[in-house]
Amino acid sequence: MRLSKVLADVPAEETPHGSLEIGGLSIDSRKVRKGDLFVAVRGERADGHAFLEQAGRSGAVAALVEREVPSPPLPTVRVPSTASALPSVAANLHGDPSARLAVVGVTGTNGKTTVTYILESILAAAGHRTAVIGTINYRVGGEVLRSGLTTPFPHELQEVMAEAALRGATHLLMEVSSHSAAQGRIAGVRFDVGVFTNLSHDHLDYHGDMESYFAAKAKFFREYLPAGGKRTGMAINADDPGGNRLSREFPGAMTYGFLRDRSVFPHEVDMKWEGTRIVLDVAGNRLELRTSLVGDYNVSNVMAAVAAATLLGVPPDAVRAGVERLKGVPGRIERIPNSKGLHILVDYAHTPEGMNRVLSSLVGLGSGRLITVFGCGGNRDRAKRPEMGQVAALRSDVVVVTSDNPRNEDPDAIISDILPGLREEGLLDAEGEVTWSDGYFLVIPDRKAAIARALSIARPGDTVAIAGKGHENVQIIGNRNLPFDDRETVRGILAADG
Repeated sequence: MRLSKVLADVPAEETPHGSLEIGGLSIDSRKVRKGDLFVAVRGERADGHAFLEQAGRSGAVAALVEREVPSPPLPTVRVPSTASALPSVAANLHGDPSARLAVVGVTGTNGKTTVTYILESILAAAGHRTAVIGTINYRVGGEVLRSGLTTPFPHELQEVMAEAALRGATHLLMEVSSHSAAQGRIAGVRFDVGVFTNLSHDHLDYHGDMESYFAAKAKFFREYLPAGGKRTGMAINADDPGGNRLSREFPGAMTYGFLRDRSVFPHEVDMKWEGTRIVLDVAGNRLELRTSLVGDYNVSNVMAAVAAATLLGVPPDAVRAGVERLKGVPGRIERIPNSKGLHILVDYAHTPEGMNRVLSSLVGLGSGRLITVFGCGGNRDRAKRPEMGQVAALRSDVVVVTSDNPRNEDPDAIISDILPGLREEGLLDAEGEVTWSDGYFLVIPDRKAAIARALSIARPGDTVAIAGKGHENVQIIGNRNLPFDDRETVRGILAADG
């Protein structure tokens, strides 16, 4: 596409380079492809303007800049802000793909991935080919395309949407992170429906405080939904304080929750290890569903997906079939079958509220002890670490504290931040051999050894919850991504034990 068309509606200086053919976009000079337009974005750690020469050597035919560059090594076009121009430039280059798709954005601290999986299954049951952009991967019709950030940067986002449309997708489900809303990554996407799941302590290392965190989530509904120009709908968890606040701001939204004044609420919930039977009221209509998912929070996730599907016009029979067909979500309360009579589950819960929801559900289902293995990520919000320790202590009989993804922090220092929460709730610090049955915690920094110890402690009927990493298949230590999967680790330990 000619540069002049790529820059259509983008405020830019006059350029004699409009006839240049642009084949792609890049904001990283190391990833430039031949024929790319290099967009020089100022980042937190580097300024793209310093890499114009490298971009040119790698094949970029032109660069978008926001300041004067003396003797530029390749043709440049100046705009007021390259970061602000990037979404429009990307949408223009890829033919505005979200205009041809029904797009649902799901935001919230917890539940985004599960809601997209449920809704994907519902839309498949309704005969729609659906693309998903999320934490686990990007996929179309169940076929994995690649993986990346929960919500990619605008040039990648538009490229994935265009690929989805090319592959015949009619609907697109997108997890919308608070970072992406705050940074404007989702600008240029034309959303049809926005879903709000909940808001709890997370990412305060980035947002600073809960009010700023809420503002980033609310920005999706206040700015990005109406900006697309479609007739949009909202599905909001009105049981959540943040969601209730949003629902008052947008009284036309479809609400869901456990109270009977919501647009979607449950008449009955019957939960067992094998799954859950739910009888919902959906805008006055009764809908009975069966799901393999367990936990009240998953009932909430089901309601979120049902509300979004209703806004998209999906008939009740397809909703029922889609919910029933979904057998699970990778790394989300994922069961590991075994012959030892244990309930072993791996979950991605990595926030205090997420941990509380998972462990509370497991306590309600199991009759034996609850043994929890978890750690906290390095280079992330330190304030939540003792809170997670407190939640684990409140809900568990035994806690094994270990490493998660320590990144560039000392694993022992991270663990030290967790322990006050455990001690505050009265758990005893066990060292060496344990002679009592519950009410204690162990510290085992090596994650594999920690999982092995938890499994060795467990007796038939006990539940072992391994939290924090879920679907992840690497452990980030320093600057290295080392192969590690909680699920495969459990299977290997069980196989070795016979």
